[in-house]
Amino acid sequence: MIRTSFKLLATLLLGAAALGAQADTYPSRPIKVVSPFPAGGATDVLTRMLAERMAKTLGQPMIVENKAGAGTSIGAAFVSREAPDGYTILMATNSTLVTNRYLYKELPYDPDGFARIGMVGVGPLVLLSSPKRPFNSTQDIVAYAKQNPGKLTFATFGPGTSSHLAGELFKKRAGIDILHVPFKGATQALPALISGDVDLFFDMMATGMPQADAGKVKVFAITSPSRLATLPKLETLSEQGYPSFDLTAWFSFVAPKGTPAPVMEKLQQALAETLQDEAVKKRMLDMGIDPRSGTPAELDKQIQTEQPIVSQLIKQANIVLQ
Repeated sequence: MIRTSFKLLATLLLGAAALGAQADTYPSRPIKVVSPFPAGGATDVLTRMLAERMAKTLGQPMIVENKAGAGTSIGAAFVSREAPDGYTILMATNSTLVTNRYLYKELPYDPDGFARIGMVGVGPLVLLSSPKRPFNSTQDIVAYAKQNPGKLTFATFGPGTSSHLAGELFKKRAGIDILHVPFKGATQALPALISGDVDLFFDMMATGMPQADAGKVKVFAITSPSRLATLPKLETLSEQGYPSFDLTAWFSFVAPKGTPAPVMEKLQQALAETLQDEAVKKRMLDMGIDPRSGTPAELDKQIQTEQPIVSQLIKQANIVLQ
């Protein structure tokens, strides 16, 4: 019995020593950051900017890899299977951690099966239309949709993404029937909108507004409850007669479940320092994204607050994916 106890104690001490050594040397090689959207989209741009700044704190390169598709499920599933050593992390959105659990009958990953590094930021979407459509206001869109049910189409980043939910909420608030056309991200959806292959698109500001400024698409409103300081003239959908319209995209970093606490602490510190960097904050605000604290507690709160809202919206819209 005594010999067994000594063996157990020795094992525990060795494990603690190994964790301490890992924390002392981490990171000793480049860290992979998975972006679950195609290169060039708003999420990808944000991920690369944050990774570049976090790398300065961590002292190792952070290499972004794009694994797009299935409403972020492909990237999420990949990271969930990686070793929990801090060398692979995921840019997780509301789709990854909240929406997909209600949208799909089966998922290739567990939305609760990640170690939470922290909350990054929140941003509204903008309602865009094809320049080939004769719409000059949101009211024009709604009037046409009511006269022609099922004829208008709306593009999204993919099933269950924030742009999809924004479209479904718009349908509900406006009492219209428009058809969902999923893409793998804004880099695919925007060209389809510009060419007139689809009619509407709820996009992130970072990718949508440059196209609107160039006259390639029309912009009508934002999906947040209040206007943005950076675009004070752009009205909210609530102001335009669609009350309580509040649908935003949010971003966070997570790691495989079981990543050691000392490693998580280093990642959390690097994220917090990055989000306090004035240059990073300015660039995020220019992208239409409000920087957050970078803490896991804020991410936990965001998930818990949004779950009942998203669950109800998906149920009411009767959205079910295989």
